[in-house]
Amino acid sequence: MPSTAPDTHTPTPVQARGRYSTRTIMTAVAIGAGVGVVLIPLNFISQPISVTMPIVAVVFYGVWGMAALIPLAHMRLRGTGVMGSAAAGLVSSLSPYGLFMVVMMLGWGLLMELPFALTRYRYFGWRMFLFAGLVTGVLSCAMSWAMLDLSSMGIGLAIAVCAMQLVSFAVCSLLSLLIAGALGRAGIGGRRRDPNEA
Repeated sequence: MPSTAPDTHTPTPVQARGRYSTRTIMTAVAIGAGVGVVLIPLNFISQPISVTMPIVAVVFYGVWGMAALIPLAHMRLRGTGVMGSAAAGLVSSLSPYGLFMVVMMLGWGLLMELPFALTRYRYFGWRMFLFAGLVTGVLSCAMSWAMLDLSSMGIGLAIAVCAMQLVSFAVCSLLSLLIAGALGRAGIGGRRRDPNEA
């Protein structure tokens, strides 16, 4: 569980209405770039196995969303998810997908921030992150239906691939919250987190 404190879903005083500082931007970019480094080998691996073993390829799909969710969880400031995703896209453009990664990661950043934007960035508990992950997982499954040609597979395999994507996004969303909590407790980025903060 990402936090021992209950997620009461009470709006928390966050920085969503604050101003961007150089430290905020650099922190979001650094976190995103770190995820981008992880994405480089994943892109090399996922490209060839997407056709032969799609259920294995989608296991890591949730990692793409972490470039947005870790900055959001850490700084609780609108736009930091998009910043992190853009940085991850630039770094991971060194993979086989090239500069398309920038476009794709910007899209993921916007999608990941959407649930938070709809609630005016007032909720940052684990339920919110799980919801964001599941929503994005459903959209990812819809895209995979065309990109991986799931309709040509057996119905059982197609369902399994979609279910695996949902699990991947859910787990990585909660993992993002855990990582952000560790960054906050370490005082990274200038925001020291209360250990009991949801």
